[in-house]
Amino acid sequence: MLQAIRERVTGVVAIFILGLLAVPFLFFGVESYIRAVPQDAVATVGDAEISTSEFQTSFARYRAELRQQQGDAYDEIATNQPVVRRQHLESLIDELLLRQHAQELGLTISPGMLRDLISQIPAFQLEGRFDPGLYQQALRASGRTPRGFERELREDLMVRLLPTSVSFSTIVTEAEIDRMLSLENETRRLSLIEVPIAPFREQVDVGDERVREYYEANTGDFLTTEEVSIRYIELDATAMTDGLELSEEELRQRYEAASQRYLTPESRRASHILIEAGDERDQDQARALARQLYERALDGESFDELAREYSDDLGSADEGGDLGWIEAGDMVEAFENALFDLTVSGELAEPVRSQFGWHVIRLEEIRPPEGMSFEEARDEILAEFREREAEEIYIEMSERLVDLVFADDSTLAPLADELGLEIRQTGPFSRSGGTGVAANRQVIEAAFSDMVLLDGTVSDPIELDRNRMVVIQLDEHFPAEPRPLDEVVDNIRQRLINEDARSMAEAQAQSLRERVLAEGLSLSELAAEEDLNVSESETVGRYDFQHGPDFLNRLFRLPAPDSEASIHVLPRNQGFAVVRLEEVQPGNPVLASPEERDLVGQQIRFSRANTELMGLLAYLRETTRVRVVEERL
Repeated sequence: MLQAIRERVTGVVAIFILGLLAVPFLFFGVESYIRAVPQDAVATVGDAEISTSEFQTSFARYRAELRQQQGDAYDEIATNQPVVRRQHLESLIDELLLRQHAQELGLTISPGMLRDLISQIPAFQLEGRFDPGLYQQALRASGRTPRGFERELREDLMVRLLPTSVSFSTIVTEAEIDRMLSLENETRRLSLIEVPIAPFREQVDVGDERVREYYEANTGDFLTTEEVSIRYIELDATAMTDGLELSEEELRQRYEAASQRYLTPESRRASHILIEAGDERDQDQARALARQLYERALDGESFDELAREYSDDLGSADEGGDLGWIEAGDMVEAFENALFDLTVSGELAEPVRSQFGWHVIRLEEIRPPEGMSFEEARDEILAEFREREAEEIYIEMSERLVDLVFADDSTLAPLADELGLEIRQTGPFSRSGGTGVAANRQVIEAAFSDMVLLDGTVSDPIELDRNRMVVIQLDEHFPAEPRPLDEVVDNIRQRLINEDARSMAEAQAQSLRERVLAEGLSLSELAAEEDLNVSESETVGRYDFQHGPDFLNRLFRLPAPDSEASIHVLPRNQGFAVVRLEEVQPGNPVLASPEERDLVGQQIRFSRANTELMGLLAYLRETTRVRVVEERL
């Protein structure tokens, strides 16, 4: 085909086509055609990128925080929708834009500031004081290292520092504070007649025909919950090796063949002073300072005090540099080589360099290796044997399972026959989940996916845990459908009674208002005639919530009356009120305390700073090239 094209595209035609192809390169250059978003990036922001793994880690952490905050109200499926993932990515893009802008402005976070902030975090404190052990334990529990956490915190502070700077640069005048105080502390004097809904409920009669008509017109309000039941095959390596045993002789042979494994390794307790190179000092300065501290310690100065004063390691500085017990493989190579070359407690190693900085190391104590007897190691040997066997069986069977699913995804029967596994079944469950495997979020999502729910095919293998997977197929679908009228008749009747009673109460309130306007009656006279409650000359502030939020919102939107009071109908708690608005009294800024004025000033400043920040982000997005790869979200 290419040869045929080459033969036909000659002469003037070839020149014309080549001319058309040359135009884009002339204006945009070859680079714009060959430059693409990096393969591992979900988005690029200028020259920086947000990697797929970075986004996934951040999004997982965000969902975990939501799960902890919302408890039972948390909806895993709703939180994992594409629109939510995109919103989270946009927030990461905003953070990166602000961080880049802060760096361009020269804003930095000093090690001292970072150290002070970490020491004030309650999660890292014991009895009100920073505890290095608790700090490291909390980070390990969250899957972070101190270096990684400090980097994240520094980046987060950079993002927060910019809005704070914008906030402090916002000017709020005393006149603006006076105006806000006069509005916030405004009061309104009024009289009102209460027209409750309750008495009208007894007057409403809702017949069966009207209930039926309402039900037919609003069937979507009375649906059952959509549910499914599934059939599934579970591949569980642990179950495959539960009865697997070794003879005592085989166990002892394995112990003797790997006796070195059952010795606890030598460990050493060490202290160090870390000197970082960075914004405050370069490598040569860091090395010189480390050397100076090493010589001062050799001359007899307290190593603990030197560590407290000079060490840049937040986790150990306050403890005199104590790192606790260290085994081979716990630290970086340069550090370990220096430490394990020491032989006497209290001996110092000359400064060594790692990727973290320069270390001055002191050996505190040596704990020699200790051995495990055969009896102590027996259960561990058997457990390792079972785990290794299970791993091999699982790998083999899972690969076979995947092949079988791709060969025929219409039924679970061949999988059960080939692998000797049982086809199990769940009871009905909704999108919020069920029990057993139906409690697993991945299984729920697969069960309600188009592949399983609509096409009826076997799902892709779902990893439930290490060496444990399932494949599922729809057993029965129970779509959401209207509940029978008999089940919801009382609900509908009560709803209609409330609607009618509310309309009747509002109509009476409007009628009373018209009588006041037409007949010139006072509210107390009218209330006496109608046997209603009246409240006269009541002063209401913006935060007098006993009247209900709807009442307050409507009341404070009413224009101030002229020479005569104005009459209105407003919703109030469980009913309505005929309101006579008599006077609007602005708040007096002079009466506000200094603390109240400061608080109002901060509110204005933060509101204005937020507007400025949104404007800054809009500008940064306009002037920075942002590219998103939707399919990688």
